[in-house]
Amino acid sequence: MSNQLAARIVAILFLISTSSYTIADSLSHGFLIAPDFLNQVAQNRFLVSLSALLEFVNCAAVVGISVVLYPIIKQYNERVAIGYLSGRLIEAAALLPAAVILLTLTTMGEKMLAGSLAQTEQLYVMATALKAERFTTFSMGMLSLSIAGFFLNITLFKYRMVPRLLSVLGLIGYAMLLMKVIFGFLGVKFAGVWMYIPGGLFEFLLPMWLLFKGFDLSHKPQTQVN
Repeated sequence: MSNQLAARIVAILFLISTSSYTIADSLSHGFLIAPDFLNQVAQNRFLVSLSALLEFVNCAAVVGISVVLYPIIKQYNERVAIGYLSGRLIEAAALLPAAVILLTLTTMGEKMLAGSLAQTEQLYVMATALKAERFTTFSMGMLSLSIAGFFLNITLFKYRMVPRLLSVLGLIGYAMLLMKVIFGFLGVKFAGVWMYIPGGLFEFLLPMWLLFKGFDLSHKPQTQVN
């Protein structure tokens, strides 16, 4: 596979990953934050199931990005290449259960609608715990992504594989994502949705650049960094 073709595949996979997860979140988020969320997901099974399917697509795209990037980044720093591959595999492994939980909630919602009041209370207790677990798995996935993405952008910056301004945006974006995850675990309210913006912008601009320009591989180290 040529480097130019690999760059375009990475670009397409980035766009698939970002768009699929964004759409998935927009489809399910409103239902999940509602006080009667089990009732909401049961009555909107198609949209919630579509959201889960898109999350599965995102996981596949995430793995694809790391696999295609591996031989390119390995030419510059093997440790970063392995670390990025591992980080995105961990991200996908963390996000897969979150998608499964979404499907489980729809089943529980349907059971609730067909059950008694006592069953409804029990199901809500279990479903609330599953929602918390979904948030935890998402956070662990973002933790892995932020660390892997940060070190990837150090390599991109160091060897000018893409414009350095773009690499700096990536460094800022993934650093803010890491802070967002840490703040979330600590329950700090300062961590708003705005902290996703730099990383989201990077994951849109990078594939645009790769589609039309590809990677600049003219600044390879004389000896491979291990």
